[in-house]
Amino acid sequence: KPIGVCPVTEGAARAFVEENIHSPKLLDHLDREAQLYRAIVFAPYLYGPTLHGVERARGRAFLQPMLHDETYAYLPQVEAIFHSAKRVLFNSEGEAVLAARLYGPSMWRKGVITGEGVEVPEVALPSADRRVEGVAQGSYALYLGRRDRTKNTDFLIRAFELYRASHPEADLQLVLAGPGDRPARDARRPWLVDLGLVSEAEKSWLLANCRVLVQPSRNESYSRTVMEAWFHAKPVIVHGDCLATSLAVDAAGGGWTAATEAEWADLFHAVEPGSSGELEARGRRGRAYAREHADWDKALDRYEQALELRSPAARAGQVVHPRLRVRAIHQLLPNLVHGDAISNQATFIREALRDLGYHSEILVQHVDDAMSELGRPFEPGALAPGDGVLYHHSIGTALTAHAMRHAGPKALIYHNITPASFFEPWDPAFARLLEAGRRDLQRLAPAFPISCGDSAYNAAELQQAGFRDPGVLPIFVDPLRWAQPADPAWMKALQDGRTNLLFVGRVAPNKCQDHLLEAFKEYLSFDPEARLILVGSWKDGDSYAIHLRELAQRLGVTAHVVLARSCTDAQLLACYRTAHLLWSMSEHEGFCVPLIESMWFDVPVLAYSSSAVPETLGAAGLLFTEKRWPELAALAHLLVEDRALRAKVIAAQRTRRLDFLPEASLPAFFEMIRAITG
Repeated sequence: KPIGVCPVTEGAARAFVEENIHSPKLLDHLDREAQLYRAIVFAPYLYGPTLHGVERARGRAFLQPMLHDETYAYLPQVEAIFHSAKRVLFNSEGEAVLAARLYGPSMWRKGVITGEGVEVPEVALPSADRRVEGVAQGSYALYLGRRDRTKNTDFLIRAFELYRASHPEADLQLVLAGPGDRPARDARRPWLVDLGLVSEAEKSWLLANCRVLVQPSRNESYSRTVMEAWFHAKPVIVHGDCLATSLAVDAAGGGWTAATEAEWADLFHAVEPGSSGELEARGRRGRAYAREHADWDKALDRYEQALELRSPAARAGQVVHPRLRVRAIHQLLPNLVHGDAISNQATFIREALRDLGYHSEILVQHVDDAMSELGRPFEPGALAPGDGVLYHHSIGTALTAHAMRHAGPKALIYHNITPASFFEPWDPAFARLLEAGRRDLQRLAPAFPISCGDSAYNAAELQQAGFRDPGVLPIFVDPLRWAQPADPAWMKALQDGRTNLLFVGRVAPNKCQDHLLEAFKEYLSFDPEARLILVGSWKDGDSYAIHLRELAQRLGVTAHVVLARSCTDAQLLACYRTAHLLWSMSEHEGFCVPLIESMWFDVPVLAYSSSAVPETLGAAGLLFTEKRWPELAALAHLLVEDRALRAKVIAAQRTRRLDFLPEASLPAFFEMIRAITG
């Protein structure tokens, strides 16, 4: 099913919500009393009290969805409650991955994996010699749970039948314990034992004496039976398509995953008697995992923390904002532009300063209409002598002189300036502004004893220009920025079965979109239906943008290239969520925010190793150092198609992206504020 696209008509979706199970008195109570509660937990996601109640308890609503990959989860009304909830409490990592896939990366930010607890009673059959009738002790694979289509038990039986047909000498049994519509055993399957419902004592004996527990379901948010097996130190086999169980097995090393009937049959052969050492090792690893993730005391600790129920003393480890003497700290920057990384950083800094108790404004030469509520035009006299100033330097601007003359406490934040040589053939006037901005660096150094760059690469340029001990304050990349639905029309259009290769960044010669077009021409030899999406703004009549259009025509790729000049946040969100690869040829970056943004969407990054790009990527993504179009096209295609390579790259990116969350850099930010205010 395509994500972000309603699978039914608008009327049908509305009818599902309106005609769902309801509790009018409960909703009335929420309308009257919600503000009296510290936290209100809604579970599961599927029913009327949750669908109608989360918005009523906004700011106090904690959603425990118990999410499954099913049609209901794709309804826009369901997505809305995930975005409205204050936090989302997930039972497993796999459930969180599914939520991020369906609703975007803000789920990683507001989601908490609380898990559940599993009780494992010490229950024995009345006699030590007693066995469950028909079951060969130690020589069976065990399935516990309902036996129906949604649990994929027919698949399990077929896979076991394939195994027994391939190995007629085997004596491993398949034991089913749980309710079902009809008995599964028949004369053609003597190896199948269908016990139906069993007692707790029988279940405990079955777990203690099985060879392996099997869980074939493809759709779970959590599996109690897997955890119960692990508490008994038994390994498990789970379906590779089920995120909740397969990710748990991979993390624990407590069993195996398989997707096809043939793969399951091979695993049944692997767990036949005679392989006890490996089974025991996997069972022990599973037990260690269950003791951490399925213990009620530890789960309740996670709930208390997620629901913010700890006392202030218990939260003493949190960052304490410094007490500072200056009453106002303002920011100066040339432009406040929608979607611009520097503008987003300035907006976040303003909110952080206000949270610290400062009066704080963003003062600019030009502000977009879309950003007019966030900044105001700079005027002489806007700064009082004792005000603090953070000056963002990224180009030659008249604000530079005002920043230098300001006598109050101040610091410079350097976002790098593109070398003018990139623009001289295309926009000489803009090149002169860039050159002026670089010349200003040396004049600014004596006026700003406190400075930082948003990368070590930028800080090194400051030091070269004469700044004393510049620090590093990375750009914050917070996935909560994406806490909204993607544009449904774009989501539908971009999920038409074609491969989407994406680049995000203003149309500019240093970004080298022309090189992307050249390499993309070669890529089409591997994937003739692929699409290249270039998201980025340009001015009317921009000569480099005109060059790109003409080049696309000459190369014969115009029909495959989308030039998205101006995107809403919802449209950009759709581009990220449907991309298969972020491909960058840029030859000059002071940071490159889209590299980190892509990581939050689990989009693998393939980038040219230039300027600050290697520093920003760290150990994540893939870098290349030479621009040979056929080889790069082959590498890009490999990163799109090779599942193992993609998984390895995405795993590294999930680690790297955490380094640019606000809390990772706030200590450096606070230190800078302390320094300028004395």
